[in-house]
Amino acid sequence: MNLQDQTLVRKLAVVLVIKLAVLVALWWVFVREYRVTPPEAGVATQLLGPGNSEEKEK
Repeated sequence: MNLQDQTLVRKLAVVLVIKLAVLVALWWVFVREYRVTPPEAGVATQLLGPGNSEEKEK
């Protein structure tokens, strides 16, 4: 690896670290406090489909 390649790798690493820090800071400020709790019936319907399994067998 020559000097230009090492410089490029270093600059890319710095940019990635800065992006990660910005994303974490944005999440910490805007998203951290919010929790979503979906209703259990809605989750079951989404996973299993409408109706119950006994009706589907008939």
